[in-house]
Parts: sequence; C-alpha cells; structure tokens
Amino acid sequence: MKQSSYFFISILILLTAILMLSCENKYPDSLWDPDEQTNPQPIIDEMIPADSTFAGVGQIVIKGQNFSATPDENLVFFSGNRAEVVSSTETEITINSPKITGDTLEVKIAVHKAELFSEPVYYKLIAAVAITGNLATNEEMGYAIAADNDGNVYVSIEGNVVKKIDRDGNTTHFADVTFLKANSMKMGPDNTLYAAFSAGRVKKIATIASDGTEGTYISLSAEPKDFDFDADGNIWVTIGSDVYLVKTDLSTTQVKTFTSPLKTIRVFDGYVYVSGFDDGSGEAKIWRAEIQGETLGTEEVVLDIASADWLTGITVNSFTFSQDGKLFLATDNFDAIFIFNPTDGSYENLFPGLIAANIYAFTWSNDNIIYGIQQLSTASNILKIRMFEDGAPYYGRP
Repeated sequence: MKQSSYFFISILILLTAILMLSCENKYPDSLWDPDEQTNPQPIIDEMIPADSTFAGVGQIVIKGQNFSATPDENLVFFSGNRAEVVSSTETEITINSPKITGDTLEVKIAVHKAELFSEPVYYKLIAAVAITGNLATNEEMGYAIAADNDGNVYVSIEGNVVKKIDRDGNTTHFADVTFLKANSMKMGPDNTLYAAFSAGRVKKIATIASDGTEGTYISLSAEPKDFDFDADGNIWVTIGSDVYLVKTDLSTTQVKTFTSPLKTIRVFDGYVYVSGFDDGSGEAKIWRAEIQGETLGTEEVVLDIASADWLTGITVNSFTFSQDGKLFLATDNFDAIFIFNPTDGSYENLFPGLIAANIYAFTWSNDNIIYGIQQLSTASNILKIRMFEDGAPYYGRP
C-alpha cells in the first residue's frame, strides 16, 4: 500500500514536469527597438526677451540646439504649463508668452524622439494687467483718475471722496470734497491735485493739497468736462463745444468752438487735441489745433470716430498719447483699449484678452504704467497696465 502511494506521487510529479516543459511562454513583443535612432537632448542657450517679459503678451524666442524644425515636435513647458509653439527651426523656437505669472518659472523643452528633456532654465513672467486697490471689494464707483511722480494714483469716488492708491496697491482715504464726483482730475504743480466738476451752480476747477484740503483754482461760467496743462503752466479746458484757456494769472479766454460737445482734451507736441462725442448728430471725432500763443490754429480731423468701421457701435470714453505719438483710446468695447497710429491710420487692440470691457478713464504715470478705471455695474476696478513704452510728456507734474 505504501509502495503504490509512492509510485502514484512519482507519476504525478513526472506528468506535471512534462506539462510545464511543454508550455510555450507567449510574452508580447518588446517595445524597445535596439536599432531605433534617438535624438540628442535639446539645449536652451538663450531666451529673448532675456530674463523676463509680460505674461500673455507678445512672443518669446528660445535659442539653442537640437530642436525640431517641425513645431509640433517641440513641447515647451513653463513650470509644467505647456506654451503654444508658433514656429521652430533646429536652433530656434518661437512661442506665445504663456498667460501665467511667476518669478522663477522652470522652462524645459521635450523634443520628439529625444529621451531627455532639456536642462531647466528659469524665467520670469510679469502680469501685464492687474487690479490694484480695492474699489470693487468696497463697492465704490470711480470716475476720474490722476497719478503723481511717485506712482501714487488718485481716484474720484462717487460720494464726495478722493481715494489714494500707492504703488503696492494699498488704498487710503485722501480727501473729503465738496463735489459728488469729478469729471476730470490731473496732478499739477507743487504736487497739488486739480479736479474739474460741476455741483449745482458751482462750476470750477478745484485744488486739493497734499493734506486733503480743498481750494478753488478757477470758477467758470459752465461745466468743465476735461482740462490739461501746457508747457507754460496754462490750462486748456473743454466746456460744452468750446475750448477755453486759463492762464497762470487766472485770466480766462474762450479760444475755439467745435461742431460737437467736447469731452477729452490733451496737449501734445505743440497741439491741443479734443474729442467730440455724438449728441444725436452722428458726429464723433478727434480734432487737433496748433497752439499759437494764446489761441489755436485751424482744426483738423485726426480720427473720425463715427465713420471708422473698427469703432462701429463703440463709445470712446477718453484718450491719451504714448511718447511716440500713438493715440490710446479708452472705450466700452470688450478689448477696451485701442491703439491708433495717426501717421498711417493703423490700429490694434492693446493686450487682447487681458483687458475687459469699459475703460472709462485712464492716465499714464511718469513711467511705463497706465492706470485705468474699469467701470462695472455697481463698482469699479483700477487696472494697472504695464507697457513696453512711456507716455507722452505731461506738463502738469513738476
């Protein structure tokens, strides 16, 4: 009995061994091809602009080695965020600046059939457009804006108040004033704020000292909409369809009448520029007239707003100038700021997709920053827009 059990077990082991030896291992084919040729590791040598640029604005050129001439075969990452590749050669990749921000974004490139990423380099993307201050949080509506030489911004808030926003975005109460809201504000000599307004029978340009004290600079016969300083310290003012000159001795002269009610006025390169708005006549234009001592020369149309097809259905709320003479138009359009070149008639949006609708008023600081009031339904945002260029000379700031 015992001997037959041993025999049975021996037969079972033998059959099991035969069965295992007869089974064929069916593994899948290897994905590794020893004959496959791989590409060398990509190398980043240089990024243009160097070190940093604005997020979501313009393009970045990456120079280096071992890239693909086929754009889709280059993957460019900024701290894990894939950038859009516009074009490429074996030594240069052009991308659209990503819409992310950061001081030390890790840039790496993967190339098709290259086993390794490039060694990382670090790059800074700066917010081109940011909200500063906290007007919307406090449900405050702004109407006029000015900037001083230190980069502080002053905003006329509906409700007889002027607020101050410093360069870091801190908002403080600057002054209680007699006017509900200003039509226009400018920083003037001696770091004094000037404000044009109408309150009942009071129509004037007021001064607000650095301690918040309000005074009267000049009383006027009708409501002043806007004003600007010239190189001699005189003030040019829009009142109705007229331009007035207020000299430093406070003498006031009606200088010129236009065919439409006027709003914005700017002094640039020896000319006074004014914008007329549509009062039902279908006419809306920007004119200029040469300053000839204490009067103005013949007006000429710089931009016919009403007939420009690219401004159809769009209201131009204000305008200003860059240093090289381009007109910046603040509008109620979705991409709210247009740049118009009077020299050749060309135009474009400023930072498409980054600036939302309804820029009501704006001012250029004494460097490369535009501050704009974006009016919402019940409040305002103050936008801080970093530019690649400076604004035109402004004569009011000392």
